[in-house]
Amino acid sequence: MFLRFRHLKLRPLICQLILTLAYPAVRAFISPGRRLLVFTDAVTIVGAVLLIGGVVYALTLHGDFDIAGFALRRGIRSDSAPGFDAYMREKKEKREEAFNYPLFIGLVYLTAAAVIAYLFL
Repeated sequence: MFLRFRHLKLRPLICQLILTLAYPAVRAFISPGRRLLVFTDAVTIVGAVLLIGGVVYALTLHGDFDIAGFALRRGIRSDSAPGFDAYMREKKEKREEAFNYPLFIGLVYLTAAAVIAYLFL
């Protein structure tokens, strides 16, 4: 897992942080009272959803759905699709450069929500 941190790029990370923090920030802003509690609740929900999505994406990165993807692509393109070996080489190249942003951000959000709740609530 730690070897994948070299594939971490700052631009997509910042974009995803801004997009996923928009909902908790708006919820806390429009809340009539106890804004920090509302913010930590919203961050916990967003973190849990990202964590679930990150686990599914981790399964995809490990190749658990490769045969299903190949069968689907083969069914759509029929005979013009490349063989399974070429498909696996293409997937392996994409997989080596990937970083699991949803899992990482989900863990950061859940940790941050727990720390905020412990220190301030």
